Amino acid sequence: MHLFRTILKTVIAKGAGSVISFLIVILTARFMGAAGRGSVSLMVLNMTVILLVNDLIGGGALVFLVPRYSLNNLLLPSWLWGVCCGTIFPIFFYLFGDYSRQEYIYLTALSIFLNLSSINAAALNGKERIRPGNIISLVQVVSLLILLAGFIFVLGKKSPDAYYLALLISYIIMFFMGLYFLRDGLTPSPIANVRRLIRQMLRSGFYVQLGNAVQLLNYRISFYMIAYFFPVHGKSLIGIYSTGASVCESVWVISNGISMVQYARIANMTNRKDAQQLSASLSKISFLASVAAMLVLIVLPSRLFGAIFGPEFIQLPHIILLLSAGISAFGLSCIYSHYFSGIGKMHISSYSSVAGFIVTLIAGFILIPRYGMYGAAITACCSYLASALYLLIRFHKECGLSYSHLLFSYKNIFSFLKEPTGYVRNQRNS
Repeated sequence: MHLFRTILKTVIAKGAGSVISFLIVILTARFMGAAGRGSVSLMVLNMTVILLVNDLIGGGALVFLVPRYSLNNLLLPSWLWGVCCGTIFPIFFYLFGDYSRQEYIYLTALSIFLNLSSINAAALNGKERIRPGNIISLVQVVSLLILLAGFIFVLGKKSPDAYYLALLISYIIMFFMGLYFLRDGLTPSPIANVRRLIRQMLRSGFYVQLGNAVQLLNYRISFYMIAYFFPVHGKSLIGIYSTGASVCESVWVISNGISMVQYARIANMTNRKDAQQLSASLSKISFLASVAAMLVLIVLPSRLFGAIFGPEFIQLPHIILLLSAGISAFGLSCIYSHYFSGIGKMHISSYSSVAGFIVTLIAGFILIPRYGMYGAAITACCSYLASALYLLIRFHKECGLSYSHLLFSYKNIFSFLKEPTGYVRNQRNS
């Protein structure tokens, strides 16, 4: 029951954060228009690209290593790496992208604090301190909403710069909250073999980030393609498509909330069969909940989206429908991916992302020039389905359960309520 309560609390917390994020999307869409929304989406995408490089050391690998090493030995090199990534890589976007000096300054500051906050979040997750992580995430989006609303309604600032400043302040708050919750683990301890530790972090982080980098391209390379093939109206098309994608991806709060707890639990488990049974049950729950949520979105009328986001966004139902099958499949594959990462087989998740990326490249260059943002939605859906199929096959081979059992048998899916045995005790950091 403890695991169920943790998952429920995480999904509720992430659900609340998703609702607030949805309100933020509405504000940016209504008051900045499709072009402004497109500028914001590209800025966030570039920050995420930099975060992927940062997470070579400070991301998912950190979750896996926290139960096994001193927290000080892990955090110090991770923070240093995060600052370096946030300082160096924005220069490339400034030199080769369509960025003003002010946008470059925002990108640098945002990247640094996003990197540092992500490192703190990974450390908390590795210690299975899910509740503080949920609190931090919720405070971040609430502060962003309040600040953005203040800039728009009180100060009359309706440009993308208002969003960037509000986001920066919220990231600074998130970073210091993470420090507060990690304070007990930041105690003097013997310095381990730093070179060996960094090599292990890079080795584990490489496979995780290879998958994440390719997955990000699966999600967002269509933004760059739309901008390339439609240079005149590219930002407006990106704004509309990114809004539709954000609406659909709000469904992922379910699978992401479940997988966050699953990953932290499996990384601390020693019994492989328990981990497989847990993942098989959670994947079915995640998939059913994702399908139900997508059905709700599909039946919403176009005039409702126009009333909420503005008249430029009445095409959103078409994008949502085209994305629906892939978004639902992600509810299944997300759990499988975190199972393999939790047992240290990060490369399998990476391979699934590569499979999806191959589909993205082929379909994107065929469909996006011809169908624009609708072609981008079809491309993304095919990519998600390809990744899900690969992970389903690998999980089937890993656990030996039949496809019919994994997909169609829903008996005893709450068997995970029985606490699994066998944990790696975090003697140094708990």
